[in-house]
Amino acid sequence: MLTKEQVAQSFGITEQQVIDLRRAMSRTWSNCCYDYIDCFPGGVEGALRAHGTETAMIAECTLDADRVTTFCPDMELDFVYKLEDGSWRSDCIKMAEACWDAR
Repeated sequence: MLTKEQVAQSFGITEQQVIDLRRAMSRTWSNCCYDYIDCFPGGVEGALRAHGTETAMIAECTLDADRVTTFCPDMELDFVYKLEDGSWRSDCIKMAEACWDAR
């Protein structure tokens, strides 16, 4: 498990952005987790089987379809989907997983 500093360095973001993304994911997950889990046969167990880990499930649910910005419009989250040069971030799910698990 990586520290917030290590995650920030790995993905070219700040430690505050690691904290912000985790906070946004938490808020988003708390708003849509039940509806998301209901989409899977077998409920929680089915959702976990589909994703492999709880962290992967939360990252996918909260970042897919831009949900973090929908549920957290007051937060600056452009860095989640775009790099500094304006190109799309190809590793946003991996970054979200790392931010979620960072200590």
